[in-house]
Amino acid sequence: MTYLARTEKLQNYVHNVDTSFAAEGPPWTAASNSKIITTAVELYQGTEVAYTPTSGATNVVYECDFTAQHTPDGSKSHMNTRLQYSDDDGSSWNDINGCTLYLGTELTSGSTDYDWLVFNLSFIIDTWSGERKLRLAGRSDTTSDEYIIGRSYNANQTEGPGSCPHVSIYSIV
Repeated sequence: MTYLARTEKLQNYVHNVDTSFAAEGPPWTAASNSKIITTAVELYQGTEVAYTPTSGATNVVYECDFTAQHTPDGSKSHMNTRLQYSDDDGSSWNDINGCTLYLGTELTSGSTDYDWLVFNLSFIIDTWSGERKLRLAGRSDTTSDEYIIGRSYNANQTEGPGSCPHVSIYSIV
């Protein structure tokens, strides 16, 4: 079966890749922008974008691809992820209703495996007028299931930077 995209319905498409996103050294040092996400709500580095919907839009779609890793807690990661917005240029942030997720995995008791998780999140949200900043943020469920956003497992069987989040945002007319 073939589907034809009706691109006239999708307008003002913005794709953002924060190539300044980098992390050096072992993940447990949380060097540079790759930081351990603990029980405090924190920005997922590289997911923030400023956006103004197209006039007459019915909805806005925010999509983000990113990776997460169990480090420093090798047996589990329980992520409380949410899409947030700011109308004051990032001074304060608000969760968007219906856009809070509980994600992650847990291994059997006594085992340790530094899993690499790949996510593609898509949110269809109501439109607004003017510019607004959007971002993903999250926290770990407890101090025993913290995680890191944006690390990659490389072909030479090492881990490191190289998996920056990709954000796409567009208006539906």
